[in-house]
Amino acid sequence: MENPENRAPEAAIIPGARAFQKDLAPAYLDHACIVNGYAPPPGSPVGEGMGAGFAYCELYCGSGTTSALLAAANPLGDFHAIDAREQMLEGGKALAEAGKARNVKFHHATMEQAIELSLPQFDYIVLDGVYSWVPLRERAQVLAFVRKFLKPGGVVFVSYNARPGSDRIEPFRRLFLETARGVQTDVKTHLAYTRELYAALYAAKVPAILAGVPPEALKDLDTLPPEALTTDFANPFANPLYVTDVAADFAAVDCQLAGPADMGETLPTLMSHEPYKTLLGRVQTAFARELVKDYLRGTRARRDVLVRGGRRLAADNRDMMMNSLAFVLEIPVASVRYKVRASLGEMVFDNEHAHGIVDLLSKGPRSLGELVQQALAKDADAQAVVVNLHALLITGQVRPVYRPMPEAQASARAMQTTVRTRAGTASAIGFLPSAIGTAFAVPVPDQLFMQMGASDSADAMADAALKRMAPDAPANSPIRDFVTKRARAYRTNAALYAMLGIST
Repeated sequence: MENPENRAPEAAIIPGARAFQKDLAPAYLDHACIVNGYAPPPGSPVGEGMGAGFAYCELYCGSGTTSALLAAANPLGDFHAIDAREQMLEGGKALAEAGKARNVKFHHATMEQAIELSLPQFDYIVLDGVYSWVPLRERAQVLAFVRKFLKPGGVVFVSYNARPGSDRIEPFRRLFLETARGVQTDVKTHLAYTRELYAALYAAKVPAILAGVPPEALKDLDTLPPEALTTDFANPFANPLYVTDVAADFAAVDCQLAGPADMGETLPTLMSHEPYKTLLGRVQTAFARELVKDYLRGTRARRDVLVRGGRRLAADNRDMMMNSLAFVLEIPVASVRYKVRASLGEMVFDNEHAHGIVDLLSKGPRSLGELVQQALAKDADAQAVVVNLHALLITGQVRPVYRPMPEAQASARAMQTTVRTRAGTASAIGFLPSAIGTAFAVPVPDQLFMQMGASDSADAMADAALKRMAPDAPANSPIRDFVTKRARAYRTNAALYAMLGIST
């Protein structure tokens, strides 16, 4: 199931606010490799082929938005996007052409056909939210593609519905699937019917249903678009997988599980905290530790990174490569929190080191080396800088990126202009690419505000944006409230956008 945190903020109320997944960016994947103790791909800007360029492939790319934005943000990369849905691919082609991203190619092909394409050897192959939704035969074709086209040392990103957490939703999913067979009704109507039936079974204390999620936990399904509901609940091939299943599949094509893409989910992070430290320390192998971790957390979805050949990093190489990356604020300085309830427990890092890092990052991307040097110049502890940077990363307030590249300035700007021209239309995209190798969430109203005069009042900006986006929206509509709140916060957000290099 798609993680709502990865969707644009206005996705639930503004049609066309297409999603970009930040952990599909090469810099994010490089960071995941390094944190988990593995070398990034050979063509990575922080790898052995520094400056040589890399090749990147997105399987099941859908609209191709992610690949098009990444191509604009990484002009030295050679991007390929593959999908069997030709109409969706046409949208990606149009975006890339309008945004002058000439380093991305779109291929209309099934997975079986993709294996026969003439393609380069890839540093990165990514497939997001597909592996546990397709038939076993198609999963085998994915593995055959990886075997044929992934470089030695290359990286695979794969996300999937995972056990044991998904097992609790399985009784509801099975009801949804079976009661839909042969029934002609829309997805939302069938969702309401299935929920009523599920609640009645729960009230009757049916053991199999009591083992599932309580009925009130199903309210969040209302926020999912119909196509997501169909894919998750009306798909006869949907089959949540244990991490050990996926690791074994990819081991057959010489790919070693490095660990989760999210730093807060990695074993090195969690094993510093209880109960993970004690319980995981009793388990002998990395695969088994990942499984035990998923039992502890009730993991329902995983986003994993695998490395072909599994080359480990020596400690000195790890430090060198980490210093080759940069880090940037995800949110305005005023919104940064130093006491956060994270998945591993409450994190409190309200100290001078964390505040110093945020102050430096408010001025632009900085490498770990630069952050440490600034701290040492003030007689601060270098290790304290590392610990507090990790806290900001784990809590999702800082993101790993590439250092600003002069070559990327023009290509990112061209795509930014194209995306902004779509704001307020059915083809709006709630993200803008940056020259630091990734894209950032920029709600559609903010893209419209960027095109207005700096002296306009918040109310005037909101009214102007609504005329473009939803001229007939009633006074108390969610979209009007959303746009008004964005306008009042825009001056604060504008400083963040300028620092990220994504404003006009």
